[in-house]
Amino acid sequence: MRRVVLTGQGAICALGSDVPTITEALREGRSGIGPMAFQDVERLSITIGGQIKGYDPSALFTRQELTLYDRFTQFALIAAAEAMAGAGLHFSDALAEEAGVVLGTAGGGLQTQDENYRSVYEAGKNRVHPFVVPRLMNNAAASHVSMRYNLQGPSFTVATACASSNHAMGQAFNLIRSGVSRVILAGGSESMLCFGGIKAWEGLRVMSKDGCRPFSADRNGMVQGEGAAVFVLEEYEHARARGADILGELVGFAMTSDASDIVMPN
Repeated sequence: MRRVVLTGQGAICALGSDVPTITEALREGRSGIGPMAFQDVERLSITIGGQIKGYDPSALFTRQELTLYDRFTQFALIAAAEAMAGAGLHFSDALAEEAGVVLGTAGGGLQTQDENYRSVYEAGKNRVHPFVVPRLMNNAAASHVSMRYNLQGPSFTVATACASSNHAMGQAFNLIRSGVSRVILAGGSESMLCFGGIKAWEGLRVMSKDGCRPFSADRNGMVQGEGAAVFVLEEYEHARARGADILGELVGFAMTSDASDIVMPN
């Protein structure tokens, strides 16, 4: 069995648009949960969430790219870019064939779905954009990440509700440990903070109206958030041969949830 290490990490969420900013916010105990802002939010009984504020996709993507990228795909690409920059990897033809991407998502392109339901049912239009299907598919984020970085190996999406990203990382770990791949970008992305997304969750009656208190005796529900996190998982000998900085060594990642099995450097 091959050893697996982490050589890159990237993230974007309500606490920040990169890992250092998010880490600082966590250390300071800042919360990213607050009032949400989107069309028809006033019609909802749940109006708080971990929404990324001040986000301007036009500053990060071209107009042509935005016709292809749902919000959850945009977040995945942002996180992947940070992870790849940290790993310092460049995929030649030989390595590209042994590199892939496994991402998790539960909702996929829910923002695109919500927008087009409005167009058809509320505005009464009879046509939608021809890229609606490529935008809303659950595998859209993984597909665009693989194309951007020339990852020609395994590329797929895991959709197992709230466990999607954990399962994606487990699958990525096993692909490297078994020798199928040498490098896998793994993690997940989600963005369902829109009228249709939150209205559906309201129907479950599991959402909190006033805050997130997961370990409190007076907890009254969950809070939705959005964002993405992507890690570069790499075969240990390959990382060592190219002199990569190793963030952490995954020893029993796919076999146990015991934190003692995840060895981090001093």
